[in-house]
Amino acid sequence: MQLDDFLRDAENRFNEDCGLYGCTWQGPGYHSLVPPGTWAHQTRDNLDMAVFLLRSENATYHARAARIIDTVLGFQDTAPYSRNYGIWPWLTEEPLEKMAPPDFNWADFCGAALAVVLTESLAKLPAELVARIRAALGHAGWSIFRRNVQPGYTNIAIMGACVTAAAGELLNEPRLLAYGRDRLAAFLAFTDYHGGLNEYNSPTYTLVALHECERTLQLVRDAEVRALAERLRGFVWGTLAEHFHPATGQLVGPHSRAYADLLSADTAGEIARGTGQAIHGAEDFADKPSVVHHLPCPKELRPRFAALPAETEVRSRFIRREPDTNSTVGTSWLAPDACLGSVNADCLWIQRRPLIGYVKTPGGVAVLKAEFLRDGKPCSSAEVRTAQGNNLALSAFQVVTNKGDHHIHLDRPANGVFRASDWRIRYRAIGTGCTVQATAPDEFCFTLGSWRAVLKVLPARFAGEEVPWTCGRDDTSAWVDAVLHSGEERDWPLAELGETAIGAALELVAPGAKPTVAQPAQRADGNAYHYTWNDLAVTMPARPFPGV
Repeated sequence: MQLDDFLRDAENRFNEDCGLYGCTWQGPGYHSLVPPGTWAHQTRDNLDMAVFLLRSENATYHARAARIIDTVLGFQDTAPYSRNYGIWPWLTEEPLEKMAPPDFNWADFCGAALAVVLTESLAKLPAELVARIRAALGHAGWSIFRRNVQPGYTNIAIMGACVTAAAGELLNEPRLLAYGRDRLAAFLAFTDYHGGLNEYNSPTYTLVALHECERTLQLVRDAEVRALAERLRGFVWGTLAEHFHPATGQLVGPHSRAYADLLSADTAGEIARGTGQAIHGAEDFADKPSVVHHLPCPKELRPRFAALPAETEVRSRFIRREPDTNSTVGTSWLAPDACLGSVNADCLWIQRRPLIGYVKTPGGVAVLKAEFLRDGKPCSSAEVRTAQGNNLALSAFQVVTNKGDHHIHLDRPANGVFRASDWRIRYRAIGTGCTVQATAPDEFCFTLGSWRAVLKVLPARFAGEEVPWTCGRDDTSAWVDAVLHSGEERDWPLAELGETAIGAALELVAPGAKPTVAQPAQRADGNAYHYTWNDLAVTMPARPFPGV
């Protein structure tokens, strides 16, 4: 889509009264208390729109951009001793003090847009406004400096390095430039040490990390910063190539953070644009203007996005711990028409995909994943540990005491007590025509097109009580549940629950193939349950504990 077309299409969102572009707000369920469906005005979105307006040849648009920037700057907290110094609210309708809580990343996101404005469009803006933009970028840069996000927060670690380095050059502030340079170097050293991005294999944030490398190359002239950003850009493309499954157009799991089970058309389209390959799922990609100037995938990696050379298993260490047996490690199996990925230990937050598979089917793509549900909604307060070998995955589940409910930490109950009438572990297949049936008292079989997924379950207990395994389906999915509790609503102090043991073995079975005849086994030693299946083994504490 051309810039002028994009701006014309956005015209019906512009509110002349307040001088900002509006939207139908759909928040992620945290930070903002504004109800979904509310018409609202986003600070970050409006600064990005200002960048696009300034790139046009229309002087009327330039005046509108100046008005937008002037308005949005007024929402930044500029008091140097304020806890929220240098950041903006998400929405102009919801001041920082009313957010739950404010998002400090908005110094990075809004600061990045302001750095683009200062780099590209000084001559199109009044001098007084340029001075205010420079001051606002300085506040954002020093807010990022003060917060000092560590390298484990992948996308913000990179973005903050970009914004501070750019601010250092644009504002002639050597301390910010040196900080951005050192932060990017530290991120690369940190990534080399761990073996991968701590926010591992995220369909959302791996692309964000790539964009921030591109933005750094767009904004910063410092030779050392540029060399670091280019090296990191190549690494990120390599990670995407290693985990891309061409037949389904998905990134094989596990995923540290994902907002949906399938790649969005935008994400698939960005991969297609960067690689020059036809990517399944990118058909509806609207190649809209971008604040960031995108760069192509390195040539040597592009063929990998077109076809899988051979069935393969990839093992990746994402977080190194001492001893290394405690490290966070992912296993990804990729076959021509199916893939399966898992992480050795992580929680079941709605944004995590610690055990997920994809299958190409006549109806499109089927998804197979594990979930932890409280009253029918995903809950973060459980951990799954998985040992995987190719298409086999042995998993154990346990409640954890250091996580929240919908969010991993923002909504932890103050007293550690949840209220619920229903708890369950669910294996779920999502896609057209997916079915499930019980094939034995301890075995269930999903159908996903011409593939099968055989789930062998073990005797389960929750809070000292026996747990039944059941199956069901609706128009969009089929599932197998370990029904931990279903009945009276009551308080659940997770740290005080009794013995809990939930284990199951999953196998993706290709058309015409026979599943393994081996049965999983479990053994208790008082403090833990030990699960084995073929050559796979997993150990899980017998009672709730603080998770990873």
